[in-house]
Amino acid sequence: MSISMKQSLPILCIAILVSACASTGLPREDRLALYRENAGEPIPNFRSTSRNLSWRALSDDALVVWTRSNQANLLEFNPRCIGLRSARTIYISNSRGLVSAQFDSVRIIAPATATRPQLSCRITTIRPLDLQAINDSKRELREAQIMQIEDDASEQQP
Repeated sequence: MSISMKQSLPILCIAILVSACASTGLPREDRLALYRENAGEPIPNFRSTSRNLSWRALSDDALVVWTRSNQANLLEFNPRCIGLRSARTIYISNSRGLVSAQFDSVRIIAPATATRPQLSCRITTIRPLDLQAINDSKRELREAQIMQIEDDASEQQP
């Protein structure tokens, strides 16, 4: 069966849109809400056995820290940690490998200047994350986006 250029154009558009949706992910606000919805009850601390933790700033008041590939915690700050979203390097204080809420801080490592000193933000809350639930929710959202794109494309065909 051959497909004409007119018939292949909608298929190509769908493929481009699907790949764009998959690569861009969720908007920042939705990502933060998703992580908060899938965070457990606050815990007093967590063990940090690595000097090079993986992390991702969700906002200036929330940060995800992976302690293992399948284990992560949501760290929250009050007041906000200004500049966290744009930070490239951070340091998380700890006491003998134990990071504790209310005692430890996240420090944004950036060249300090007279107008912009290094920032240190106290961790107010630590909540373990259900990474499987987060991944399942992300997959469901991607599938819903794909279905919406396909529906929109089929409505536009003559």
